[in-house]
Amino acid sequence: MLLSRLSDLFMSNFLDDNLNQSVFFDINYLEVLGNNTFEYCLYHLLENDEIVSDFLARYKNKSVGRKAYPPALLLRVIFYAYYRGHTSSRVIESLCKTDLKFIALAGGRQPHFTTIANFVSANCEAMGKLFHKVLLICDQSGLIGKEHFAIDGCKIPTNASKQWSGTHKELRKKSDKLKQAAEKIIDKHMSSDADSGSGKKLKDEQKQTIETLLKNAKKIDDFLSDNQPRMGQGKRKQEVQSNITDNQSAKMTTSKGTIQGMACVTAADEKHQIIVHAQAFGMGQEQATLIPMVEGIKNNFGDDIFKPSLVLTADTGFSSEATMQYLFDENINAVVPDNQFRKRNPVFADSDLYKKHKAIRKKTRKDQSGRDEVLHSSTFTVSLENNSCICPAGKEMLFQGDDFEGARGIYSRFRGKLKDCRECLLQTKCMKKPIKDQGRQVSFLNEEQEKITCLDVMKQKIDSPEGRRLYSRRMWVIEPVFGNITSNKGLNRISVRGEVKATAQWLMYCMIHNIEKLWKNSEIESWA
Repeated sequence: MLLSRLSDLFMSNFLDDNLNQSVFFDINYLEVLGNNTFEYCLYHLLENDEIVSDFLARYKNKSVGRKAYPPALLLRVIFYAYYRGHTSSRVIESLCKTDLKFIALAGGRQPHFTTIANFVSANCEAMGKLFHKVLLICDQSGLIGKEHFAIDGCKIPTNASKQWSGTHKELRKKSDKLKQAAEKIIDKHMSSDADSGSGKKLKDEQKQTIETLLKNAKKIDDFLSDNQPRMGQGKRKQEVQSNITDNQSAKMTTSKGTIQGMACVTAADEKHQIIVHAQAFGMGQEQATLIPMVEGIKNNFGDDIFKPSLVLTADTGFSSEATMQYLFDENINAVVPDNQFRKRNPVFADSDLYKKHKAIRKKTRKDQSGRDEVLHSSTFTVSLENNSCICPAGKEMLFQGDDFEGARGIYSRFRGKLKDCRECLLQTKCMKKPIKDQGRQVSFLNEEQEKITCLDVMKQKIDSPEGRRLYSRRMWVIEPVFGNITSNKGLNRISVRGEVKATAQWLMYCMIHNIEKLWKNSEIESWA
């Protein structure tokens, strides 16, 4: 009896905790967004009809058809999704049904994932114009200093497999192998059937395998018949690998391995790291991207943007004779070092860290090629006056002439005798590849014929204390931009195909970066 009374005394009385019920919320969408949030900034920016006017041209359903989603609504939802690290259109569709912030930005609408995907891929030109308008707002808000622009790029995988890459010759070989594999399955079945006399048909798994092999082979054959070989951008136009899935992407080597992707190049201003231009390129080498980036900056601000007081910096990957010539012709105050500039710096060259990394790079190159670095031309004994050259093995080399024109001037060229090189014990250290039809070749610059190139002028500039000081500012201007987009925003893959669409998606992320800077460094009410 006593225990029963105590039990009644300590019994709890809880509220109903049943989640299987529907409720109605009395909410205001603007109140959900808040007053000083990134979501509200998106709303305030995109509610301006002039901002989104370039997206209206493709809508022609005024008198017929169902009502369309306003471009501003879709832009708000997509931009906020990218800001939160979501690029999948299916995920964005789901968030518009389940996440209160997305529901508010969408005004309670629930766009289908195909609508979202089509909007991103169909408005590439309009995205470029929208980027320019956001950039002008940043400029009007005083966020662009125009004293230092830094250019760099990052390699991002695309929606394409590197397994479908290769030269036209390699792809034909791949197609032939697929056909042979299919024929091998059929021949094996026919041989087995003939021995047993059973007359059995192919199994479903075998049929599926054969169909897949022949389908992939046809895919390759169709691609080869419709596309010409891709050629590189260097002086010596050589074929580069094509890709069947996205032929405008490129196979690139990164610190994390080989990818099929795009080089997303960006220029940022020093004052607040505002992105002043961005573009995606389907090439692994950056030398050819500097000129279009500079032209893009001019299109955004006008041809007179590059005043003597404005410094343009870029990494060593952008250095080439053609780009340096362009910068000097345009009178652009640029600092673009060559890949040897650190070696010429005694402070850097004598550091233990540099020596450590140099040893690692040497070992890596050896592991990849199976050979040590070849003997440098400095190890050869040459007399240009006598037109003679002795190789490290003590053999006299053949004089090929003294009128070979190169980037730095006129060269004298020597070639080893085929017999001497073939029997030489230093062959593996002297030749990059196994000897075939000719011996080692070396060239020496005729000093009296040497000409000063734009690369030489840039070397003098970067080797000066002022040049090194200016270049040292580059990293802390551009690196935070890539860190914000790739790490904070979670961009690890371009989800569209082709340079135009990839550029549009990259510009969207760059706009989010700039809008975030506007949100943190200016008054929202001041935006025009």
